[in-house]
Amino acid sequence: MEQTMNELNYEIVELPERTVVGMGLRTRNDAPDMTARIGGVWAAFLSEGRRKLNAAPETPCFGLYTNYDWADGSYEMLAAAQSGVCPEGFRQVTIPAGKYARFTTRGDVGRATAELWGRVWTQTLPRACRVDFEEYGQPGPDGQADIAIYVGLADVCQSCGMPMTEDAQHGTEADGSLSADYCCYCYQKGAFTAQCTMEEMIDFCLNTDAVKKLYASREEGRRKMLEYFPTLKRWKR
Repeated sequence: MEQTMNELNYEIVELPERTVVGMGLRTRNDAPDMTARIGGVWAAFLSEGRRKLNAAPETPCFGLYTNYDWADGSYEMLAAAQSGVCPEGFRQVTIPAGKYARFTTRGDVGRATAELWGRVWTQTLPRACRVDFEEYGQPGPDGQADIAIYVGLADVCQSCGMPMTEDAQHGTEADGSLSADYCCYCYQKGAFTAQCTMEEMIDFCLNTDAVKKLYASREEGRRKMLEYFPTLKRWKR
């Protein structure tokens, strides 16, 4: 299913589980040496890592981002490939099966990837925050490569937009079964926990710590939520 947001096209795709082997580090986006350190990981991986993994030249490479820590903004980054071996200094990572937003481009792997990520982060996506990754094809004679960015998606509460990554975060129906559509804060025993307007729900969400971390300002958050909330089941007209 292809979608368009602010002129950036992407597909929602279902991916099977896969395991990759990689080398990496832990960093954060505001670290002054983040770009240099990640570049160092890729340099080491491309010069020696692929050989140690017995990866053929045409084997796709993956850049993984996982183990997010929202307390300090850090995450783990790995340069990886699919392989049947896991040498010392490497580790296996499972990319979970599920829904992903797939963004694509073609160009220089460094510059084009950075530009695409910059555009991806302008989108409001219900991130699962488990594993997000880049997939790189083999560069052509012109040095250009096919690049895909996959952002893991969670089930989303159709009332407040909260990603639901665990069963405990789902609300319940009247018979006690888990709700597929609503979270535990908005919906219990087959009924909404509060009767409110969409605008009142947005005001409530803007006061939560989780939402405050998503946007540079309250005004930006309100603007994006006013665009997004009318797409949710509870607020559709």
